[in-house]
Amino acid sequence: MTVRRSSIIDTRSADFQRRYDPAFAWKSAASVLRGIPGLRGAWTMGNFDGNADQFDISGQGRTLSYNGNPTYNYDGLIPYLDLDGTGDYLSRADEFGLDILGTETYVAVPGLTLGLWFSPDLLTAQEFLFAKDTTAAATSSYRLEFRGDIANDPVRFVVCDGAAFDVVALNSVVTSASNWYFVVGRYDPSTEIKVYAGGQGILQNNTNAVGIPAALNNSNAQLTIGASSAGAGQHLDGQVSLAWLSCMYLSDTIIASIFQQQRALFGQ
Repeated sequence: MTVRRSSIIDTRSADFQRRYDPAFAWKSAASVLRGIPGLRGAWTMGNFDGNADQFDISGQGRTLSYNGNPTYNYDGLIPYLDLDGTGDYLSRADEFGLDILGTETYVAVPGLTLGLWFSPDLLTAQEFLFAKDTTAAATSSYRLEFRGDIANDPVRFVVCDGAAFDVVALNSVVTSASNWYFVVGRYDPSTEIKVYAGGQGILQNNTNAVGIPAALNNSNAQLTIGASSAGAGQHLDGQVSLAWLSCMYLSDTIIASIFQQQRALFGQ
C-alpha cells in the first residue's frame, strides 16, 4: 500500500507541477481548444484587434464582429468579454463552415458540439450564450442558453430541424451570479441531445433522446455569442470566455477532459 503524504507533496510543489493549478490551466487553455476534434472555431476572448473584433485561434479565420459596447477584461488569469445585457454581443455572418447539419459524410462521428465558460450577472432572464438561432424555427439551427427565469432548469441546449425545436435542460450547479460555469451542448443525429454544466469541480449532464432530428436546419442565421442570432434580444448580462464549436459528436471523455484541463483557471 502506498501512503500519500500531503506534507511531502507540498514541499515538492516548487519542482513538480500540480494538476489543479491556475497557472498550469492558463498555459493549457488555448492549446486544449485547438486540439478539439472537428474544430470549426475557437475564441478565447483575449485575442482581439483594433476594431475589438474577436480572433479565431482555430486557424480557420472565423473572426467574430464586435456589437454594442462590451468590454474586454481579465480576472486573475481569465480573459473574458463583459456584456451588459443591452445590445452587446459577438457575431459572424452565415457561412458554409457554420452550417453543421450532422449529415457530413466525411465525418466518422457526425454531429455538433459547442461550449464555453460564462458567468451570469442576472438570474432572472432568458439569455443566449452561443447560438445560430433567431428563435424562429425556419431560421434557427442550434443554441446554448441560460434561463435564469426558470429556477429548476437554467441551462439549456436547443436544436432545430427548421420546423420544430428540441430541448434538453439541466438543473445544474448554476445557483448564483458572478461565478464561472462550463456549459456544453452536444447533438447526436437521430439519437439524442445532451447538455453539460460544470462548476465547483463537478460536471453534470442531462439527455433528451425523444424525437431527435436526423439533421439540423441549414439556416441563414448568423453565429452569435451573447444574444440571439437576430441580434435584437436574449442578450446576456454577464461574462464569457473560451468558446468553441465542433462539427463532430465529441465523447463524454473529451468534454470532461476540457473541463478538467480548464477549471482551475476559473476557480472551479
